[in-house]
Amino acid sequence: MDFIKKSIIIFILILLFFVTLIKISEPFIKAQLSSVFEGKKFAIKIEKELNNLTTDFTPEKKEFYKTLIKKLYIKWKPLIDEAIKEAEQESKK
Repeated sequence: MDFIKKSIIIFILILLFFVTLIKISEPFIKAQLSSVFEGKKFAIKIEKELNNLTTDFTPEKKEFYKTLIKKLYIKWKPLIDEAIKEAEQESKK
């Protein structure tokens, strides 16, 4: 009979421990989940904004983006070429 009482008390303590652990971790999990969903909403908003930008593509905007892309391409071209060479060398091995 003593063994059964100890087993029941241990079971209740373990159950209380898990309930407490869940209650303590609930705000953290809730914050993580909300940040994930906010990130998706933000990504959708950015995608819509980018789509809206391309609908009104005036010649001024076209020239602006063209020069911007050209500058970025010139800046990143050596790094891209180096990465391509390394990838080709690794694929030959």
